[in-house]
Amino acid sequence: MFAVAVGALPDGTPVIVSSGGDKTVRVWRLADGTPVGKRLPGHAWVNAVAVGRLPDGTPVIISSGEDGTVRVWRLADGTPLVPPLDLPASVRAVVVHGHVIVTAAGADIVVHQPGLSRPMR
Repeated sequence: MFAVAVGALPDGTPVIVSSGGDKTVRVWRLADGTPVGKRLPGHAWVNAVAVGRLPDGTPVIISSGEDGTVRVWRLADGTPLVPPLDLPASVRAVVVHGHVIVTAAGADIVVHQPGLSRPMR
């Protein structure tokens, strides 16, 4: 399974966020397909990606995996913003709105509100 979402960098540049067979998330400039930043690893297999903005306007990528993890990355540079959410089942879909992440895992749809006030170190 491959996943794709669209968004914009902080400067407004449109980008595509995708997952692939290499188990990573990638960001590409929409205009010419140029990769932006590094590959974002961490899932056994990436099932879904979403792009959103935190309440402070920071663009983020949310990725979910076959391994039941949900990861939150800063879109501009791929910095993880919180520790991964570990869910008991494969996460098939994910969406973000402000500080709320909604996941679909197994037969459950769950709303999460992870602390996103500062980057993870």
